[in-house]
Amino acid sequence: MSESSSGVLASGERVAAYSADAVRAAEKPLLAEGRPLMRWAAAALADVAAHQLSVRPGPVLVLAGAGDNGADALFAAADLCVVAERVDVVLVRDRVHRAALDAAVGAGARVRSASDVCGDMADYALVLDGILGIGRLADRRLRGGARAVVECVRGLEERPVVVAVDLPSGLDPDDGSADAAVLAADVTVTFGALKAGLVRGRGPELAGRVHLVDLGLEPYLRLAHPAVTAPVDVVRVAPRGRA
Repeated sequence: MSESSSGVLASGERVAAYSADAVRAAEKPLLAEGRPLMRWAAAALADVAAHQLSVRPGPVLVLAGAGDNGADALFAAADLCVVAERVDVVLVRDRVHRAALDAAVGAGARVRSASDVCGDMADYALVLDGILGIGRLADRRLRGGARAVVECVRGLEERPVVVAVDLPSGLDPDDGSADAAVLAADVTVTFGALKAGLVRGRGPELAGRVHLVDLGLEPYLRLAHPAVTAPVDVVRVAPRGRA
């Protein structure tokens, strides 16, 4: 799957970027209608990651947090079990999206501890960063096992390809601020709308190539004012299964 077949590259056009609150508000009516936004997001994420693996095959490491981004990463992990040499999952929080974890494990992914994967981190060809999303947090700094694994990846001489789920974990979705322990992405697969933090502050430095997945939010985003517009290279992606 080439980049051109997975999406349409909009090179340098001015793209509207929205606050996290505006994106959540736009998602709300679609979720109320029962639209499977998470499954669409995960399918698109898996497709982008599979393309990366076609270029650089090998094992996949999935870093999954407790929120929707962690669930997106786990559902994508289930799909990636078909194409990856191996899929390992680190759960960085005690809470987890149970259906997503069951799907990943049922497809063949194995759950490992942060300390275990840090011992053989150099084996991985690709890392899916699904630790944090756009949920409201007073402090977005990574801690505990999440910070330890991120620091292990950052310390490698030859780093795996990093695919961020929605935005690099620890990057503020609104102002683009971040502390030192953020895993810079080669590719960010962002869902529904471009987040303002991807084009502000440290966002451009940390996000890599941005793939924007169309979840049908546009009619509702028109009710909100963009936080910013910016000239950005964005690959626009239509997810599998979306009518």
